[in-house]
Amino acid sequence: MNISRWISLPLYFVVAYVLMHFLFNESITADWLLYYAITGAVIGFGTMLWNDAIARKITGRNDKEIYIVRQQRNLTLLLNYQKAFECCREAVDELNPAKIKEDSPESGVIKFRTRMKWHNFGDIITINLKKINENLTEVEIRMRPIPRTIVSGTGESWKYAEDICNYLKERDAEINKKVLVDSAAILDEVYLKPFQKEKIQL
Repeated sequence: MNISRWISLPLYFVVAYVLMHFLFNESITADWLLYYAITGAVIGFGTMLWNDAIARKITGRNDKEIYIVRQQRNLTLLLNYQKAFECCREAVDELNPAKIKEDSPESGVIKFRTRMKWHNFGDIITINLKKINENLTEVEIRMRPIPRTIVSGTGESWKYAEDICNYLKERDAEINKKVLVDSAAILDEVYLKPFQKEKIQL
């Protein structure tokens, strides 16, 4: 369990709640100030409990990584740049149809935003592709919540980042397996079969 989250988020609510009432109520007393601070803390802890329950349900995990609001993944695909770009676009369309904000094969950037849900304000995801050589492409996936004030995630960003990575790895393996099978068939057709025919004739 990440203890800092249980301190920072309730404290965030305490400060916000006290400031809100202080700004709109000039005659606030020490007793009311204490009341607002306690109320803010209770709301903060309640939010944390709700946040934890949602995150565990979505991810099936309970480690601190799932609560990080800014997620990042890096992977290398055994694909040429064009095919890697196509696979990244497929991942966006297949996993969570979203609003594309930027789609540039020239600069190697795919930027999109996911839809808002009842437990999530949505994320802005940026996929950067970099050509390593003719057969290798580096992919960087970065995610952040649309509101920059979010301090703890509900696991949605973590799961989506994992889903994109897993999809790309599976497509990479699928494509390269097909290439390997096709190469073996060509090898058999060009080299083995003629050799077998010559052996039979002899």
